[in-house]
Amino acid sequence: MTNPPANLPTTNPVDKTPKTYSATDVTAYLVPLTGVLIVGASITTGAIAKAAVTATLTGAGIFIPSGTVLEFANGVLITTAADVTADADGEAVAIVAAPAAVPAGTAATYTNLLEIPTAEAVTPQLADNEETKQVHGRGTPIRVVNGKDLTATIRTLAGLDNPVAKRLWLKGLKKSPNNVERVLWVYPDGLALMATVNVGVGKRGQGPMQTMTTEHAAGLSGGLWAANLNDASPTWEAV
Repeated sequence: MTNPPANLPTTNPVDKTPKTYSATDVTAYLVPLTGVLIVGASITTGAIAKAAVTATLTGAGIFIPSGTVLEFANGVLITTAADVTADADGEAVAIVAAPAAVPAGTAATYTNLLEIPTAEAVTPQLADNEETKQVHGRGTPIRVVNGKDLTATIRTLAGLDNPVAKRLWLKGLKKSPNNVERVLWVYPDGLALMATVNVGVGKRGQGPMQTMTTEHAAGLSGGLWAANLNDASPTWEAV
């Protein structure tokens, strides 16, 4: 083995090359319009027999809307058929007939963030136009706009058998304000954006030898917030 040179510098240089991130790692979620974000809450159940249509759920005062799918630790998926607040005493709720039995005390993790599935395009575009409002091409004193805007394309491969894709499709068929959703975008470098948007009608397309896609436009219709998840205590800052 060749000996290394004796006069090599003993301190390695600091590499200041910026980190790179993949844009395909951006994720998007539908989140509640009001209330708190529940990232992961433990929900336990009383015994559920196969084909049962009720369950008793226990939690720390967690509101669970109708249609929520809970995956319990034994792998059984239980779908709620009514709203329920799972408290410490346990609350009974109607469920879709259980596909299999679930033993008493079995836990599931609940979140009210609904990930938009297999999204091909989710990254929003931010635009600036903070000049005085233009009328017939001339600046006027009518008002000064806060020209922060956001538009996004949400394109997913999921079909209507997916509850999130179905929700977007049904919202897109309605007129404002009945098509309002709040969308959360999380970037791999720690940036998070949250916006209240109007969901556009779904455009469905396909090509030869291609998978069918569903595409929705999302335009800012309410508040827009940003947070840096790298901070010790991230907070939402209004844009």
